[in-house]
Amino acid sequence: MALTSPPLPVSKHDKVIPGYHFVCAVLAIAEPRGVSVHKLLRGTGIFDDAITPNLRVSGKQLIALIGNVQSYCKAKDASFLIGKHLANALLNHEFSSIKDAGSLTQVIRLVTTQRWLCLPLVSFARYEVNENSLWVARDAMGCSKIWPFVMQISLSMLVAFAKASSKTRLPFHFGMTASRPRNIEDFETYLGLRLNFNAPFMSLMLPKGSVLAPFERGNVGGEAQHGSLVEPEIGTHTSSDATLSILDKVRLLTEHNLHASLPDAAAEFSMSAATFKRKLKEHEYSYRALTEEVRREQAIVLLAMKKLNNEQSASEMAFSDLPNFRRAVKRLTGHTPSELRAL
Repeated sequence: MALTSPPLPVSKHDKVIPGYHFVCAVLAIAEPRGVSVHKLLRGTGIFDDAITPNLRVSGKQLIALIGNVQSYCKAKDASFLIGKHLANALLNHEFSSIKDAGSLTQVIRLVTTQRWLCLPLVSFARYEVNENSLWVARDAMGCSKIWPFVMQISLSMLVAFAKASSKTRLPFHFGMTASRPRNIEDFETYLGLRLNFNAPFMSLMLPKGSVLAPFERGNVGGEAQHGSLVEPEIGTHTSSDATLSILDKVRLLTEHNLHASLPDAAAEFSMSAATFKRKLKEHEYSYRALTEEVRREQAIVLLAMKKLNNEQSASEMAFSDLPNFRRAVKRLTGHTPSELRAL
């Protein structure tokens, strides 16, 4: 019997995304606001007569569709409306069991196992920060200029999922990299009042108790009853490359080996260095940009949020030399370690 190669991580050209609900949510919000289907689908490779429950699209097609929405639909809350509409559609179909979840952990598990259905363009890295759980959002497909719009869709969808299961609004804290917007009321309506603008990265944070505690109502069974919950990540699996995008995989490799070279990473994909560089460029990234993104993220979490000292932080980031560590932190964040701890 011939041996089969393990599946490669998903690229933005692979049509693995069940796109029906996403496309329908876009149409439902944009069309009543004067944007024609023709404009919305222009350049996407998605055709009107192909919008059926069996529709599969690529990340590239979805990015083009969302770019058209952002360009033509002038409603300031369009992104939030799309996220809420998408959540409602999924709650009435594939995600109906969320309404009976016993805890937020169970909600996260369902979202994670269905990442291509609900979070095809986003993945999250989870950190424990004091008594909170922090999820830092990462661009999974190379969204480039539409990244903030994509995140607004994703966050409003996740809030709607949590509210449907808990029957209340959980105390989410959101970090936004942009400045405080003029339409702040839209952010507050769909995400709540705990908003931090000019943040170092897109993120959401919750007290650990809110994540692990069973809801007062719902089908609390299995893990929730016995209290042996292990908090999962959102949007990223480490068990199978079929659940990872190429960008996800490179970031995970970087986390496991912060000093891996480009040829080392290319070998993990069974590619030449040149092919690997070209693949990343197709996703609007370079290998250096991805590795530095992970390092910057870790430096901010360890120093600015967890307030670890230099020795502890350097050890976490695999630096054996403190002067090199301090220089790297300054280059990555624009601040010295002591300045980060003072933030």
